[in-house]
Amino acid sequence: MLNDQLSQEQLVNQIKTLQKQIEEFKNDKEDLEILLETITEHSTDLENEIYEKNQIMLKYLQQVKLVTEAAAAVETESFTIDSINEVAAREDELGQLARVFQNMAKQVEIRETKLRQQVQELRIEIDKGRQAKQVADIVQTDSFKNLKQKLKRIKDSRKS
Repeated sequence: MLNDQLSQEQLVNQIKTLQKQIEEFKNDKEDLEILLETITEHSTDLENEIYEKNQIMLKYLQQVKLVTEAAAAVETESFTIDSINEVAAREDELGQLARVFQNMAKQVEIRETKLRQQVQELRIEIDKGRQAKQVADIVQTDSFKNLKQKLKRIKDSRKS
């Protein structure tokens, strides 16, 4: 009977120990569930933040492409200043670059217009110089001198 009592006491102690372990496991399980929920919530937040930053980066790269296309358009003389207004409206370095680019393109356009005008004026001067030389060449020819003498004789004969 003493053995039975001892065995029973041991069993009760083991049951208590097991109950404590079960309670600890329940607490651990609750902690793990909270941790899982927190991680899931934060991962969703992080995923959303990454998505937003990715969208911002895509827009930035699209606007860099606009500036690159504008540079190519200047090269082919098809650039319009308004084509990068959206980029120029930015408050960051890319916006500054676009504004500087627009200003530079305006200055290039003004210089090209002035150069075209100067070329046109030079052509006119060259044409006048050619005409003067052609007239001088004509005046020096014997045919012209003969015509001039004949004209003088005709004028003289009319006067008399």
